[in-house]
Amino acid sequence: MKTKKYVLLLVLLTTFSCSKQNHFSEFIEFPEDNRWDLTDKKTFEFEIDDDTKNYNVSLLFSHVYGYQFNSIPIVFEINNPDGTTEEIKEDLIIKDDEGKDLGDCVGDICDLNYTFKSNIKLQKGTYKITVSHNFNGPFLPNVIGIGLKVDAIK
Repeated sequence: MKTKKYVLLLVLLTTFSCSKQNHFSEFIEFPEDNRWDLTDKKTFEFEIDDDTKNYNVSLLFSHVYGYQFNSIPIVFEINNPDGTTEEIKEDLIIKDDEGKDLGDCVGDICDLNYTFKSNIKLQKGTYKITVSHNFNGPFLPNVIGIGLKVDAIK
């Protein structure tokens, strides 16, 4: 019984002491075959109204437990409100050196939260971020979905 109380207390403290405020979050699931086709770019659009805060921008990556790849080449194309475009190429690391999943896994689903822009100023306006992958093949298997999250930092 005491263990349950401590776990509940820990969850509540974590929830309320968090210094981030969710500004935008969207998640797109893939069809039943859990394949992310090479040509299937996912686009997320969000608005920034407060340019006095700093933000974290993260990719949400959900995959089947026991993923067969240690990393995945991901490409982010960011269209800023001022019309400029930035391209970021990252190796999304799925497993550590010992082969352990880096995401939070429950049952046969693992969710990985990867921050690719950290503690940055964003100007007011509309942002469009397109996410794709450069996997060597026609599709990336065992992907449940991807998403984008933007958190304002207090």
